[in-house]
Amino acid sequence: MDTQAPVATFWPHTKLLLGPLWTIVVSGPHIQVIDPISGKIVHSTARLVGAARDALLKSGPIRCLAVDGSFSHLATVGDDKQLKTWQIVGLRLMSVRPLPKKPTEIAFTRNGLTLLISDKFGDVFSYPLYPKAKPAGNTVPSAGSSKRGALTSHENPSDGVLVLGHVSLLTSFLLTRDEKYIVTADRDEHIRVSWYPKGYVVERYCLGHEKFVSEIHIPHFAPEVLISGGGDPVLKMWDWMSGEVVADVPIADVVEPYIKVKAPKGRRGWDDGDNEEGGAGENQPARRRRRGRKAQGKGKDVEEGSTEGTPVVEDGEAEGSAASGEAAQEAPEDDAEMAVPEEDVDKTVLVIYKIRSCDQGRHGKFVLFSAVGATALFYFSYPESGEGPPPKIHAIDFGHPVLDFMMGVYQTTWVLLDVPPAQAGVATSRANKSSPAVLLSWASGSQPVVVAEDDVPTLTTLRTSARLRATPDELKTLDLYSALSSMPKNVDPEHDPLRRDLLAEATPEPGAEDKGQKKELSQREQARLKKKRALAAKLAEDKKGEGDEGEGDERERKRVRSDSEAVGSDVGVASSVTLSHATASQLPTASRRPRGSSTPCRIVQCKQQVSDDGD
Repeated sequence: MDTQAPVATFWPHTKLLLGPLWTIVVSGPHIQVIDPISGKIVHSTARLVGAARDALLKSGPIRCLAVDGSFSHLATVGDDKQLKTWQIVGLRLMSVRPLPKKPTEIAFTRNGLTLLISDKFGDVFSYPLYPKAKPAGNTVPSAGSSKRGALTSHENPSDGVLVLGHVSLLTSFLLTRDEKYIVTADRDEHIRVSWYPKGYVVERYCLGHEKFVSEIHIPHFAPEVLISGGGDPVLKMWDWMSGEVVADVPIADVVEPYIKVKAPKGRRGWDDGDNEEGGAGENQPARRRRRGRKAQGKGKDVEEGSTEGTPVVEDGEAEGSAASGEAAQEAPEDDAEMAVPEEDVDKTVLVIYKIRSCDQGRHGKFVLFSAVGATALFYFSYPESGEGPPPKIHAIDFGHPVLDFMMGVYQTTWVLLDVPPAQAGVATSRANKSSPAVLLSWASGSQPVVVAEDDVPTLTTLRTSARLRATPDELKTLDLYSALSSMPKNVDPEHDPLRRDLLAEATPEPGAEDKGQKKELSQREQARLKKKRALAAKLAEDKKGEGDEGEGDERERKRVRSDSEAVGSDVGVASSVTLSHATASQLPTASRRPRGSSTPCRIVQCKQQVSDDGD
């Protein structure tokens, strides 16, 4: 009887940093330092034992990291919101400091002595590389160290200094080359240019995005230009000092066919990380929520065991990768029999992950970018001016989702992929398509080519000895594609502020039906449209009825008030309406036209008629 070889699962390489002396690769919670000349792993956290190893694994996968310009120090943050600074030589842990919120990006200043960290609360804090020493007898908790303090103020438990704040979640930031300005982007389509370090002084806004902004970049060969992207179908190029758009580069038609990881419709996977313990990560199993729901066509509750907001991989190209983990193997058979409503089908979401640029000399200048869940790396020629047709977008398809890429020396580009687990004993060189790292070369011209040789030491190490074993449960904690669920404000079109009202969308323009442009709606949207129209008609009817009734009541109130004032002013005036001409002529003069009466004209007309008759 043939037995299938066991499947070996590994941590995918999620981050890569290339330096003059060292190459740093991050795989899950582990950091490895590689000698680029020999390809030897000189330092690795996988070699830790005892309490140090337990503390490392408890922190969870590394979400953000940064290295200083001299490649001497490294800063990392995992799911536990602990800022860790490392000395790269020896990979020695220097300090551990708690952060008030989960970070979204980390950067060193030019001198390497200050760390800037943006978080999901919308703030940017600065921290010294070497934390200040606190008195040994100081047991009083600092302001902001509690959960309530972190939520209600900008104070920081690690003596961080507030640089600036947004009213929305910060997604990306960068310092200009001269470090006079800090450019920040948020999930509310805003790009702000502020002074640094006086972040409260806003120099300019770059407004024009219609969806979230997830990545910004300033090319080193064009420091006056800012390139931004996110959920919009275009990349925008700005003159960031004036806030004007220089050019729009359409990308959606080229990028979306390569997005193989889909975001579940109607599910949100965002976690601000402010649980009581502060250690659970985004969408970790400990934070799963089981909800009972009625199965279609069944009379019993079915527990939904999958993690909310966990995207799924389309087709079979990345089957078994860290994106899906082992969830497919654990799915109950009953779920396969259940019909999935059309409106709940997973959908394609565009989220720009990274933008970089390179100058290849005589071959030209290029802009490279990647999208979350896309299997290709994209690039286009840098437009020297905003005039003329938009540049053509090129795609290099690797067959597996691109996790990260980095510009290297000698006209190279390094790409990290989320490959499926390989069977034990299968050599990686037998299938370069399943390699976790790929090297591109621009030396041959304006079109990069994949370096197929294995004579690059660092590349060989990334494909072999740098791969670290991981269990299926550990892979589930990665949640590499959570941005597909968390970046859109709300994937439900009824509550999406970026989409026009459903009634407006469903109402065809004049002559649209004749041209065959009638909009097709799903069953759920048709039901909502019917309810909205019925509600609008009901409100209009009620408003009209209230308006008619209100006018009648107002007239009645005026008539009653007028009569009551007339009666209260004088009894003779109230009775003058029914007096005869003779009796009216005998009334005192003061009673004929009382001050403030609402019926003096009737008294005067009576008196005038009596006088005429008497003459």
